[in-house]
Amino acid sequence: MSATPTLFIEPFSGMAGDMFLGALLALEDPRFTLADLEGLAEALLPGEVRFTAEVVWRGSLSGLMLSVVTPESESAPHRGLSDCLAIVERSPLSHAARARASAVLRRIAVAEAAVHGTTVEQIHFHEVGAVDALIDICGAAMAIDQLGIRQIFATPPLTGTGTVRCAHGEMPVPAPGTAEIMRGLPLVIAGGGGERLTPTGAALLAEYVEAFEAPGRFVASRIGYSAGHRDPKVGPPNILRVQLGAAGQSVTGAVVWLMEVNLDDMTGEEVGHLVGLLRECGALEVWSAPVQMKKNRPGVVVSALCRAEQRRDLEQVLFANSSTLGLRWLQCERTESARAEREVQIAGQRVRVKFRLGAGSSGHFDASPEHDDLAAIARATGRPLRDLEREAIDLALANPAIPPAS
Repeated sequence: MSATPTLFIEPFSGMAGDMFLGALLALEDPRFTLADLEGLAEALLPGEVRFTAEVVWRGSLSGLMLSVVTPESESAPHRGLSDCLAIVERSPLSHAARARASAVLRRIAVAEAAVHGTTVEQIHFHEVGAVDALIDICGAAMAIDQLGIRQIFATPPLTGTGTVRCAHGEMPVPAPGTAEIMRGLPLVIAGGGGERLTPTGAALLAEYVEAFEAPGRFVASRIGYSAGHRDPKVGPPNILRVQLGAAGQSVTGAVVWLMEVNLDDMTGEEVGHLVGLLRECGALEVWSAPVQMKKNRPGVVVSALCRAEQRRDLEQVLFANSSTLGLRWLQCERTESARAEREVQIAGQRVRVKFRLGAGSSGHFDASPEHDDLAAIARATGRPLRDLEREAIDLALANPAIPPAS
């Protein structure tokens, strides 16, 4: 099997955006340096950003502490999502990096809107809208792009405990926005008083990490340590470690859970609605099959595959939207191919293209554009769906932001 460029993040003490960026710089890879970051900052806010980087000790470990200093550092402006996205769009990042940075910002906006009971359009960023946070997000996208990282794994992040004071006042830890961003993903709620995992750090993890587990057979070529600005006396040292290397497998084994339920007193429309809700809840796969049940009644078995952390959510959806009195769980082993997703533009609209990685002479196989994206363009332009599919695949393969598998 060919090796895949892989980043392994270990937020054993939590993670903030500047810690992630500092750890990527601490890798000391010539493809991403402080000079690259300074050039990006100058493009985002000419003449108003400077950096300091120094090695500091946190407990018995040392790491690179990166500081982003701007006139806004003491008084962050209130920017809306559209303002932040406009800044990203003007940046010199590649198309793929701009798309990922924008996706991180959208994750934060959606979470904050849910927490504060408003819409994404009406939400205003506070800490996240500040230039230093935008640089954290855009800088991470640039680093991942320029380092050629194809897949990212992480251990579950530490959140801290207690309360934190932010723009909305005193909040519990993890902060409501952080908890919403990490909904359905594993956390370690420990680490002493104070915030260890910030909304920006959570959004970066939620957007980039393929699985919150070790990458299996992995050979590290570079290791970077960064330090947070706080030096808490309780809990682990405020240090983040990242390892850059290669995972030696293009397919990995994963443990998943199979949920099954037999139904014989629901209409086809009700079963279809249930299946759709399970998919929206994040199930890996959902399907149904006809069966013969007691008293020779025709029925249906609804099945869903999910990660362990999704079990409770799927159970709640099932009990709330079906007539069942119970369900069954089976633990399964699933072999999964390494995957990647990139975006291209056709007729001014985005098309997501998914790849399975690691086989074939090109390093990619089964490139699959998202049908809903193509269908929307076909309806708007009148072009045949198959023509759009071929164009999307050609554009994705020609995009230099997609390095060939090694």
